[in-house]
Amino acid sequence: MDVNVGILVSYDYEFLKNSIPPIYEDADTITLAIDENLHTWNGDTFTIAPSFFEWLEAFDTKNKIKIYRDNFYIPELNALENDTRERNMLAKQMGEGWTVQLDADEYFIDFKGFVQNLKKLDYSKPTQILGLLVIMFKTLDDGILYVDGYKRFSLATNSPDYKKARNTRQMKVIAPYLVLHQTWARTEEELEIKLKNWGHTKDFDTAKYIDFWRSLTKQNYKQVKNFHPMQPKWWRRLKYIPGSNMQEVLENMRRNLPKINMWWIFIKNVEQRIKFKRFFD
Repeated sequence: MDVNVGILVSYDYEFLKNSIPPIYEDADTITLAIDENLHTWNGDTFTIAPSFFEWLEAFDTKNKIKIYRDNFYIPELNALENDTRERNMLAKQMGEGWTVQLDADEYFIDFKGFVQNLKKLDYSKPTQILGLLVIMFKTLDDGILYVDGYKRFSLATNSPDYKKARNTRQMKVIAPYLVLHQTWARTEEELEIKLKNWGHTKDFDTAKYIDFWRSLTKQNYKQVKNFHPMQPKWWRRLKYIPGSNMQEVLENMRRNLPKINMWWIFIKNVEQRIKFKRFFD
């Protein structure tokens, strides 16, 4: 089966210059979804510099990348509902095979290995593959702070039918592959824009949380405990990784990623097979 990648494009389109290169060689196709009116899910507008499309054309030497434009903003829907709607619309444009959906600020560590293993799978029923997400939390002058550990997140499916953002109601299989997420490690202006247009923007006091984020330094980050904005214990501590630019940070992260608990993955995957009564595919 082909492995087709879809990426949502909005105000943070510049991050694609970091997220596309690690997946380009091994993806069969890459589809970029851009709102035809340049609206976010909350109805704000954004712009994309012509230079970005020039970069994209020069980079796409194998003609794998296509742009899908449509109306992804419905005023009657909230941000999360518009998110889910766009992902389903994008999936229909991506072709047959495995549907992998990423955000512009998500960087795959070993996409080649992920694809090789994905193509070996032969599930006869709808199945969703989960990856492991490492959260970059704040950019400092000489490195970044990131959340210690990882969380599972919806990554690929052989039968796209999204119910809430990337989540389906299909049997879930955790794959031991890490993705770095730059979601919080942005400039303050970029972070404010993201939180304003995020699907969870009404789930917590974003202004208060930005004040906390702003206060973090290389000197005080070790004192921070249990700090996830909605479920504090999900993020227990921060770690620091050096790097003067994102390429250096990514390279250093590759050498210092959390150890993957394969026993935990095995147990979770068995639990899903029991839940869905699937033992042989």
